[in-house]
Amino acid sequence: MKTATTLFLAALLSSCAVFAPQNLGPDAARRDGLWRQGHAAMQRDSFRVAMAAFQRLAAEHPRSDYGREARFYLGTLYLEPANPSYDAGLAAQNLEMYLAADREGGRLTRRPEADMLLALSRQLALPCEQRTGSLRCDPEVIVRTRPGDTTVVVRPSGGDQSGEVARLRREVAARDATIRELREELQRIRNTLAPRPE
Repeated sequence: MKTATTLFLAALLSSCAVFAPQNLGPDAARRDGLWRQGHAAMQRDSFRVAMAAFQRLAAEHPRSDYGREARFYLGTLYLEPANPSYDAGLAAQNLEMYLAADREGGRLTRRPEADMLLALSRQLALPCEQRTGSLRCDPEVIVRTRPGDTTVVVRPSGGDQSGEVARLRREVAARDATIRELREELQRIRNTLAPRPE
């Protein structure tokens, strides 16, 4: 008899979890759809769509687990270097809101990651020379990656760049002269190959 009662109570408790008010109705379906849409967009590296889904989820369900987790994902998306909307300040803001939910009595599954990402985003929001440790960078060095994965390191000089400007002007003038000579040679070849009137 104890086994039957235990099984009945287990079935009753699991049905309570499934049929709880927050898991029923069109609102739950919409919430689940936004959750799936955000994760599917993240897998496709569609940052704009993922961020829009998680922002709506956080705004429409701020007290639910989905809304809190959406704040975590927004923080990570804003920190993604490949994201055109990269913003360390907004990442910090979303991660702070995620961690604030824990102080209100919620249980956060990603608290250690959120703490670390929050510290990182706060450092990245600072100017280069104010950062600490390995995040500190030289503001005089600019690294640009060109198509074809070539990396160019540029060290802009302080105030007087007249030498660099003069060198670039000489290069442009030399290229213009080469182009002019090649055009003249091309015209000479065309004239040579053109049929002669008889």
